[in-house]
Amino acid sequence: MKQRLNRLKKHTKFDVITRFLHKYAYFETIVIVALYLGVGYLIDANDICILKMDISYILILLAIITLFHGFENGMLALSILAIVMYLNYPLFEYTEFLVALMMTMIFSEFHYYWTKKIKNAQISAEYRGVKLEELSKAFYSLKISHDQLEKNYVIKPMSIRNSIEYIIDENSKISSDDFVDKRRAYYQNFLSLLEKSFNVSSATIIYKERHEDKEFLNEENAYVVYGVNSSEKDVKDIVSDYLVDKAIGRNTAIYISDERGEPSVENDKDSLFIAAIPSVRENQVSEVLAIEKMPFMSFNRENLTSISILLEYFSIEIEKEILLENSKELEIIEDNDFKFEYERVRILYNKYHVQSIFLVIRLDNELQATRIYEKIMKMLRALDMLTMIENNNYYYITLFFPLHDKAAALGYLKRLRLSLKEEKDKDFDYMTFDLSQIKLMNKYYREDYGQ
Repeated sequence: MKQRLNRLKKHTKFDVITRFLHKYAYFETIVIVALYLGVGYLIDANDICILKMDISYILILLAIITLFHGFENGMLALSILAIVMYLNYPLFEYTEFLVALMMTMIFSEFHYYWTKKIKNAQISAEYRGVKLEELSKAFYSLKISHDQLEKNYVIKPMSIRNSIEYIIDENSKISSDDFVDKRRAYYQNFLSLLEKSFNVSSATIIYKERHEDKEFLNEENAYVVYGVNSSEKDVKDIVSDYLVDKAIGRNTAIYISDERGEPSVENDKDSLFIAAIPSVRENQVSEVLAIEKMPFMSFNRENLTSISILLEYFSIEIEKEILLENSKELEIIEDNDFKFEYERVRILYNKYHVQSIFLVIRLDNELQATRIYEKIMKMLRALDMLTMIENNNYYYITLFFPLHDKAAALGYLKRLRLSLKEEKDKDFDYMTFDLSQIKLMNKYYREDYGQ
């Protein structure tokens, strides 16, 4: 067995140093303050804090510590300096201390807003990246499906599009059955699809229980689902297999190939499988499809590419089903795509306190609601979500703005009213709700305004 790949991400020296400094922030602060006091003692033993110079070196020290590490470390440094000032000076330097305290608070406030802004930008970029990745895979799935319809319609009547429809239909049946292990049933269904559509004789799926788990897929967090014709193996042997390990380490499909780089089913002594195809979510492998047996004529680039696309789509559907299964807050809304996006940003909100906003428009006229809904559909931006429900003889058009605040919703509402040509269409009631007001939004949906 070849030596396993090192799956740890490579970091620059600057990244390593920065992470080390943040990990031992308090120790670093104490050391820096001690060095500062040591230099001050060498310069003037009677002015150990270097307060009587033309330049306020103590403010420079506090600025460096507070801007890099934040309020806690700044106050730790200032506390040490205050104790030294109290013990080594005839009179406590109240003026210097109060100025240093004020500047430490200002520095810490700047650090707080700056780091918060960076974190929000990173989360927004990651969220947009995930959405772009999903749309890219959906577009590529459509392209592959079109190519197959042109080239293989007679030979292989089941296209990528048919396969996706099959996945959705079968998953819907499984999700309504409360007496099965849904997660394993989803994977068994997918393996059955591969057997019927791509002649995959024997295959195994290795997956993590939770997609958001940041640990690499390994024998400790891996679960295994075997195909009908697959022989059971030890989880450790599967995960440590050369092809599987390489697929996890490189986040890309790995298969046995010939001298020209084309897929080949020739025996490979270093692996139990002939191909390992990973599903990557947020730069982490969440599942690996390990193909053990596949006929020579079916084992080609086109089929492996199609299987890879289907696996990615299937992974997204699995994540959606799991999130929707635990979604209880928006039961009145039936649009699963809408609820899925809500659950995804809710996780970000609980983890990072990044807000998103709902704009709910309430109307009592079906024609007016339809006209406004169609107008909003034309104005809808890429990441925004839209749905409409009817309750208590009222129509509620709900817009969801991921990673935006109330000002964005009100700005959109203003543009919407300006775009409506009929004055009577501009007359409607509305409310905005953030992620901490979901219960209030549900009350707004269920309130009987007709009485």
